Amino acid sequence: MADYVAVNASALVPADGLDPAFAAVLADAGLVPYHSIRATLDLLGPGSTAVVIGIGGLGQFAVALLRELTAAQIIALDIRDASLAAVREKVNHALRSDDPEVAAKVLAVTGGYGADVVLDLVGNNQTLALSGAVVAPYGAIRVPGLSDGVFSFETSQTSVSLPWGASLTRPYSGNHQDLHDLVALARTGRITANLSRYSFDDGLQAFDDLEAGKIFGRAVIVLADSAS
Repeated sequence: MADYVAVNASALVPADGLDPAFAAVLADAGLVPYHSIRATLDLLGPGSTAVVIGIGGLGQFAVALLRELTAAQIIALDIRDASLAAVREKVNHALRSDDPEVAAKVLAVTGGYGADVVLDLVGNNQTLALSGAVVAPYGAIRVPGLSDGVFSFETSQTSVSLPWGASLTRPYSGNHQDLHDLVALARTGRITANLSRYSFDDGLQAFDDLEAGKIFGRAVIVLADSAS
C-alpha cells in the first residue's frame, strides 16, 4: 500500500487499458483458479462437468473462467445463498454445499457419473469429503483452499474416499506465464469481477466487512489517484 514500489522489470505484466482495481485482483483471486483450470483443460471438453466449491472472490472468478475457457457444465456450491445468487445466471446448477443431499444431487445431474473436475476453494474437512464424494472416476480434484482440512486417503478395494483413477492435487497460485495469459484474457473484456471498493482511509473497514461476511466478491483498497 505504498505510493511507490521498486521491482525487477521481469516481474511486471503489462495491464494497460484495465481498471486498476480489476487488475489488482488478477494476480491472486484470478490467478489461483486460472492455474487449476488450465491444468485440467483436457478433462473439460463437451459433456464434462466442473464443480466449484466456495463462491467467494476466487469462486466467482472460477465460474467466469470456466465459462470462457471450457465447454463444461458448471455446478456452484456454497453455504451462503447470497454467494450462490451472485453466479446463479452463470452456472448450470447452484446448490447449498451444506445440504445433506448435495452429493446425491451433483451425481444426479451428472447421470450418476460425477464431476470431471472439482475445484475446492475452501479446503476444510467437509468440502474435502464432498469433493471425494462427487468426483468422477479418473477425474481431478484441485484444492487451493486453505481451511486446514484433512482428507482420509484409502487404498483398499472397498475405498469410498476416492473413485478409481481420481487425482487430488494441492496447487498454489500460478506461474508467471499463467499471469501473462490471464491478464491478456482480461484485457479482451471477456471476464469481469465483483469488486467492493474502499478508500485508503476506509481500509480497516474492508477487513471488518470481510470478517463479517459482507463481501460477495473481492475487496479492493483504491488510492485517491489510482484512476490516473
